[in-house]
Amino acid sequence: MSMTPATSPESVRRPSADPADDRRPGPRWGRIVLGLLLTTGGVGWLLDGVSVPVPWNLLPSAGLVVVGVVLLLSLAGGTGRADVVVIGFVLLVAAVAVGAGAGRFAGPVGDRTIVPSTTGWPAPTRISAGTVTVDLTGTALPSTGRLEVAVGAGRVVLRLPAETPVRVHSTVVMGTIVADGVAIGQGVDLDWTAPGTGDAPVAVEIGVGAGEVEVTRERS
Repeated sequence: MSMTPATSPESVRRPSADPADDRRPGPRWGRIVLGLLLTTGGVGWLLDGVSVPVPWNLLPSAGLVVVGVVLLLSLAGGTGRADVVVIGFVLLVAAVAVGAGAGRFAGPVGDRTIVPSTTGWPAPTRISAGTVTVDLTGTALPSTGRLEVAVGAGRVVLRLPAETPVRVHSTVVMGTIVADGVAIGQGVDLDWTAPGTGDAPVAVEIGVGAGEVEVTRERS
């Protein structure tokens, strides 16, 4: 009868520890970036609350610098790099919007019709999205005046009287300008002033982020 040799505890092979157990996760970069941005926003909010000027328009650009530095640091290890990239993309969109002057288009959403009276100038109008119709054909215009219309995304329709000279200046970040049924410009960064109206005492300033400006003049 054969005897199985006894095995000592030392001879029993113990399972090796998982190498992942000794691996430290490292910094979570996405949380770090989000925390820095929230802290910066909170400090800015407090300063703004005590009447200290805060350059909010620089926040997206400053955030992009932070994202770039953190991405370089993340090469040494850690997790959450994908989150940092997503945050960077959001900040990039915000920075481009600030650069394009998106703040001047902040306002309500919807369509609006403006028929200012002689004493109703200036009548500034600002909406984020929709159509603004400005009709100057039904009432007498003031001797001097300035009307400003800004639309983030949408359309501005300006109707002018036949005889009264009105200076019309339009800027469109991306879109089309049409005057009396003729396309004046189409594309990006459009800037147009109605010819022969530079010295008119009554002026209409139109700004559109994305969309169309349509100017029509009554026929005499």
